[in-house]
Amino acid sequence: MRIALAILVIPFSVAAASLTGIVVDANGAYLARAPVELDSGTKKYQVQGDDEGVYKFSELPAGEYTLTFRVLGFQVRTVKSIVLSDGEHKPMPDVPLEVVSVDCHGPIRRDIHLLPLGAAFGQLSGSVLPLAPGVEVFLICRTFRACRTTKTDSNGHFFFDMLSAGAYGLSFHRDGFYDQNATGYEYYVNAGWESVYAPVTLEQCANGNCDPKLRPQRPIAICE
Repeated sequence: MRIALAILVIPFSVAAASLTGIVVDANGAYLARAPVELDSGTKKYQVQGDDEGVYKFSELPAGEYTLTFRVLGFQVRTVKSIVLSDGEHKPMPDVPLEVVSVDCHGPIRRDIHLLPLGAAFGQLSGSVLPLAPGVEVFLICRTFRACRTTKTDSNGHFFFDMLSAGAYGLSFHRDGFYDQNATGYEYYVNAGWESVYAPVTLEQCANGNCDPKLRPQRPIAICE
């Protein structure tokens, strides 16, 4: 006598992931109704933030994503290599956007890199031109005094970590070059992000004399 065995097949259900965060300006103020795009490489998802800048993507498959913010009047911001696991509900640190500059003054934050989830502090990095090691870099805090110092590495790069969110100034000193002193708090740091700024160009002293009183007047820059 043969007995037929029935195999019960239970369909396997993969839990969907989600991603949420807040869009803010460089000073931390909410940007309402900001359009946000999430790209998996094969599919794009688009949402709009609410009145307090909060956005949320739901029902996402696991994978690696790129997050892009295009807000009128602000620089486009892209965050790459966001990895979601099955069923993960990932909160993002507040994403800071800078106003599009109407002139060519002030430093340019080229990129932001996501730090490990839950990071309570931020980081600030950049470089100098000409590329050189040993350039002294002074971090200027709210007292308008140098609260931290570092030196550039062999590739001319510098880096500050464990910084509280806020605005900072930077000053630079290199032998044979004019000192570049902070004129304000123009370098922004946000919790959970590394802010990567464009290179700072240092001006070589005329005839080897670095007396600031003898420094030639630079022509007015023309922005394009």
